[in-house]
Amino acid sequence: MRAIGENRLPLRKSCMEGTRTTILQEMEDEIKNVDGPNVIWIRGSPGVGKSVLAASIANQLSDKKRHVISFRFDRTESTITTNALWRAVACDLARLYPCLWQHLAQGNQGHNSSDTDRLFKSLIEELLSSLDDAIPREELPVIMIDALDKCGGLKHDASGKEDFRGLLHTLKRWIQVDHLKKLKLVITSRPEEQYS
Repeated sequence: MRAIGENRLPLRKSCMEGTRTTILQEMEDEIKNVDGPNVIWIRGSPGVGKSVLAASIANQLSDKKRHVISFRFDRTESTITTNALWRAVACDLARLYPCLWQHLAQGNQGHNSSDTDRLFKSLIEELLSSLDDAIPREELPVIMIDALDKCGGLKHDASGKEDFRGLLHTLKRWIQVDHLKKLKLVITSRPEEQYS
């Protein structure tokens, strides 16, 4: 049986070998910098290869035995929502750190909520607050969110716009909450002016 949120799409294929070496090295250095920003945002026009770059970064980290939790949005998949993202991240974190299963199994009321803020607080903020500080920051998983601009589907209806706003609000919390700053979040998206 699959957990809610596990119907996510895989990342795209990686860059061709020997290409984009400079940016890949820059990204690796930024991810290794535990004192640097905890959110790394890769923005670019459609078709420039943001998703391929994300897959390359994920593979590069995996090759170095660094865990990567990846999630990709798609305009055509209405079930791939902000709530599905955070449920999948929580599930993957609990798989990596069995001590977190107890928190998930306690059945906190926010787990089944459709309210994005409540679900994020319950599944991510509270979950990560219980993560052992003994784990070195450079060993914590990197969370990769590809195609953030595609969250909410085509955004032509109220629910799509609301889902996208909910996602941006949770990303703002990721930057503000101290214990969330331990984990690096790598995001790809188009450079949309409407982020607010």
